[in-house]
Amino acid sequence: MSYQTFDIQRSITRKQTVALTGLLLILFVIAHLAGNLFIYGGPETFNGYAEKLEHLGPFLKIAEWGLALLFFVHVERVTVLIVQNIRAKGGLKRYIVDNSKGPRSWATRLMPYSGTYLLLYLIWHLYDFTWSNHEGSRSIINGKSYGLYGVVVNSFKDPLHSWLYVLAMCFLGLHLAHGVQSFIQTFAFNDTHVTRGLKKFSRLFAVAMVIGYSSIPLYVLYVLKV
Repeated sequence: MSYQTFDIQRSITRKQTVALTGLLLILFVIAHLAGNLFIYGGPETFNGYAEKLEHLGPFLKIAEWGLALLFFVHVERVTVLIVQNIRAKGGLKRYIVDNSKGPRSWATRLMPYSGTYLLLYLIWHLYDFTWSNHEGSRSIINGKSYGLYGVVVNSFKDPLHSWLYVLAMCFLGLHLAHGVQSFIQTFAFNDTHVTRGLKKFSRLFAVAMVIGYSSIPLYVLYVLKV
């Protein structure tokens, strides 16, 4: 086996790893949204859901570490592929505007930037909600502590906070749509009708996720009275 053949096979394996880890992360995105939507049920419902997760104990920790590993592998493989493409095409600018395989969508062109924003936002999001004190001053609404519900509500009552979240979800939508289509290409679905149907589904799915996630901060900011 020549080095060039080996390199091509290694690149294909990386793309398959990106596709599979991306699919698993998409499943997490769906499950996470389902949990977040409990906020519409009020503090008891939302905090009750959070407490049930905490009662999973070591299983929750295993799931969290597994998710972190999955995310790390996904980001690392994507980064390697992007660097390879940039080197092959002679720089970031040429990589972004390259039309050798047809016009590149805005979603594709924005991938390096939207991905960076999502990564930075994720770190802030974890610090803001997951790692914060759920019984501290940020949980208090009208003199009473509402736990994690209070932390979320107080955070999203800040317009800047809410709209940065919405922007992150818009970028997430771009990645979801692009990710599903990349999965199709990576595993070579050759049926034209199936491919078209899956691409349409990917766009609708991405829009649904953006609306679902974005509805929460906008609901807190503009609708919820506390």
